[in-house]
Amino acid sequence: MDIGGIITSLGVIILGYFQYNQHAKNKLTDERIRLREAEDKAKRKQLKRAVNDIVRELHRLLIKTDAQRAYIVQPHPLDKAKFISIEYEVVSEGMTEIAQQVHRLPISSFSSFVTELSSRDFILWKSQSDVKDGRARAIMHNIGTEKMAVCRMMDDDDVWLGNVVLDFDEHQTVEPVYLRDKMGEVANTIKYILPEIEE
Repeated sequence: MDIGGIITSLGVIILGYFQYNQHAKNKLTDERIRLREAEDKAKRKQLKRAVNDIVRELHRLLIKTDAQRAYIVQPHPLDKAKFISIEYEVVSEGMTEIAQQVHRLPISSFSSFVTELSSRDFILWKSQSDVKDGRARAIMHNIGTEKMAVCRMMDDDDVWLGNVVLDFDEHQTVEPVYLRDKMGEVANTIKYILPEIEE
């Protein structure tokens, strides 16, 4: 065999190796993409189920307590909370939603209000004047809330996850023991499925 034939044969072998190697890499890339898509699909399905469960629990609480609104106030990011937002909310007929008004509000602007939310298991403000924080009181006034009940959610490591909140008008007769009991049940259910707010 001449030198040219040997070189040609080596070239064919090398080309075949590179083609096989590229084909193997392509298959590996395709498999990684398929696995990523499957994981993303499973996460979306899990998130959808969690959202449905949270909304259902809030709706039940709204009906049981005859509240105007039931929602969750969440601090974020969880590792170093800088903002509060409402991502989940249900309202009674004729009431306006407030989630758009309470989105990425700096905690520093509501420091005394957030301190109470994060440090007390249950709070019942029987009138707007009971709320010490002026900005929080102004929001209550603007949305027509006279009374507010708040139940704190903590994880197993004592990290503040947020609060279940109920809004009432001035006509609502609020039974604190009943509210605390019902809100505590909902908070204990939701805290295990509550997704973090993505930044």
